[in-house]
Amino acid sequence: MTKLASSSRIPLVAALVALLAAGCSKDAAQPWHYWIAPLLVFSALFVVFVVMPLGYYLKVYRLKQRGR
Repeated sequence: MTKLASSSRIPLVAALVALLAAGCSKDAAQPWHYWIAPLLVFSALFVVFVVMPLGYYLKVYRLKQRGR
């Protein structure tokens, strides 16, 4: 088994604890679970496919092209 660097060990343990804590509830789904899940997915996709490329364009690509 390979050893993990201490910098990658902490997020891995935190993610494992979060997964375990999220699965511990035996309650039925609340009504807001049904509308919040698609909202979170679409907002994450918006950040990944719109906000990050726009930020890259504004901060890196545009300045790189202007410098030529």
